[in-house]
Amino acid sequence: MNFSVHFDEPTIDRLGAAVERSGLTRNRIIVQAVREWLERNEEPGWPAELQAHFRNPAPELREETLDVQAWTAALGREPELRW
Repeated sequence: MNFSVHFDEPTIDRLGAAVERSGLTRNRIIVQAVREWLERNEEPGWPAELQAHFRNPAPELREETLDVQAWTAALGREPELRW
């Protein structure tokens, strides 16, 4: 998909310098920057173990129990305790 992006002059100058240093095209640098930004800023998905847990209509019948600490660690956050 093609679309237009408008940059201010200082950003265009910096991008031109990056092209010279890296040997990559402007488009390649922009695509890479957008992909990296999305990877850092998108919501994380559920861990595979938790997805499997909720696909099972009777999770208590599984041989293994769900380790809550493992999936909260996989999400990168501490569990909230509410009393």
